[in-house]
Amino acid sequence: MKNFDEVLQKLVDEQEFLKGIQGRIVDNYDIMMQNQQQNADNHEMVIQNQTTIIRNQEIIVNNQMNIVRNQKQIAQNQVTLDVIQQTQTHLLNIIKKLTGSEEPLEATKEFVENIRQQSEASRKGQHLNESSTL
Repeated sequence: MKNFDEVLQKLVDEQEFLKGIQGRIVDNYDIMMQNQQQNADNHEMVIQNQTTIIRNQEIIVNNQMNIVRNQKQIAQNQVTLDVIQQTQTHLLNIIKKLTGSEEPLEATKEFVENIRQQSEASRKGQHLNESSTL
């Protein structure tokens, strides 16, 4: 009988051992399911972030296009301002001729250039890109 009790006890012990393993398997399965849910949630967040990045890149491209347009406009404005300055210089020279104070065009150009340099010198140290100076 003793042998039977020992065999029975071994079977009970092995059954408890198997039961413990099955419990750990169930726990591990639950952890795997939680991990898969977390991965799905993370994947959804990655997709949202990628969508935001794409929108931001579109905004950046639009801003770059606007910068290029603005640079072209600035270049056109510089040409226009140069033409205006030259025209004003010629008009000033003609007015001087009409008033009897005739001088060579080069002297009038120097006069206008001196005015421009004085204006630049008076603005030294000012930040011309600040709204208060515009």
